[in-house]
Amino acid sequence: MDDTSKKSYLAKLSDQLNDLDKKLNELKAKAASSAGTVKADYEKVVDELLGKRKEAEEHVQKLKTASEEGWKGLKRGSKKAIDSMTKSIDNARKKFKK
Repeated sequence: MDDTSKKSYLAKLSDQLNDLDKKLNELKAKAASSAGTVKADYEKVVDELLGKRKEAEEHVQKLKTASEEGWKGLKRGSKKAIDSMTKSIDNARKKFKK
């Protein structure tokens, strides 16, 4: 892959993170407007998601600074971090739809 592919991949990851941030912000808003046990549940999930968000961002930053040869090896880790966050957000949204 060439540098254009790296830039394209980073743009795709950035778009995915932006989308996940929107969903995370929705959960934060629901947490803020909830009460009691539901609020505590939301806050716990949001805290876990913030940790996953930080991990995903760290992977993206490593990709940005990696050499052409090195970024290919980091690609899998960043995809895994984004996929994990996506799955966690989707699970949280389903859980709180009840």
